[in-house]
Amino acid sequence: MIPIINFKEVYSVSKVLEESLASVLKEFLESFKIKSNEAIFSLPTPYLLPASFFVPNIPERSLPQVVKFESQKQIPLALEEVEIEFRYLDFEKDGQKNWLVFLTAVPKTYFQKIENIAHLAKLRVKGYGAEFFNLEPFFVLNKGTYFAFDLGHSYSNLFVIKNGKVIYATKISIRGYDYLDSIMSFTKFTEEKTVEFVQRRGFNFNPEERELKNFSDSYLDNVTRTIESEILKTEDKLLIKPEKIYLTGGLVVLAGFKEKFAQRFNRYPFEILDISSFVKGEKFIALKEKSTLFTQALGIVFRKIMF
Repeated sequence: MIPIINFKEVYSVSKVLEESLASVLKEFLESFKIKSNEAIFSLPTPYLLPASFFVPNIPERSLPQVVKFESQKQIPLALEEVEIEFRYLDFEKDGQKNWLVFLTAVPKTYFQKIENIAHLAKLRVKGYGAEFFNLEPFFVLNKGTYFAFDLGHSYSNLFVIKNGKVIYATKISIRGYDYLDSIMSFTKFTEEKTVEFVQRRGFNFNPEERELKNFSDSYLDNVTRTIESEILKTEDKLLIKPEKIYLTGGLVVLAGFKEKFAQRFNRYPFEILDISSFVKGEKFIALKEKSTLFTQALGIVFRKIMF
């Protein structure tokens, strides 16, 4: 893991981001004397153009052409300007059989950003893929219908996974940084010290720490309401109900999150997505409690190398 403090001061629209990330990666590689120069990049949600739609019950072999045609209406860029990846599922709606299609388009201009970062860091791009699909390897043996929430620092995602495939995904309005920002405003700590404080205390505050406890409780209340709202909207949109809810991402590893979320959420059974069982070796097992921090990183590796 490479901590990046004051990240909010770096703007994604400028070359500074490419140079800063390249510098961080290069320093990391040199510090740990890593010899390999091959890298796989997970493409983050803010740079992805998702679309979900139904297609009539045509022969499966005809789907790629129909999806290509339909994507011209769904994506606000010309097909030659993007790379597309999609999933589909046979689906019954209003008594009629259909195909449910979920696709993601990545602007080719963003691939150039990745190439620039890699070049400056002296890395060779071995592969990249949209993070909307990175949870699939963890469900390859877990058939069924599940909703998974990846709760991150600057944005979060909801994934609908059926029989090992992501059939729908969307960005949701939960940001770990909002919690950090509230704590930082109250304590007047620096951003770096706030990160250390939150990593140590998480959501565990005593009654006598009234203001901090109120911040913590209010934030978790909002997280729970948002998740419940997104579940209801997705059920109505897709006419699908999950067997279980999975949670992953940086927020869920904070102390007290699982216990306090369980006190607030009872719509479906839920559990933290434990990805440590996919990786062998003592060093990784030692990180079991924080393994969800690596969900996207390991997911893209599994997708591009092992599956």
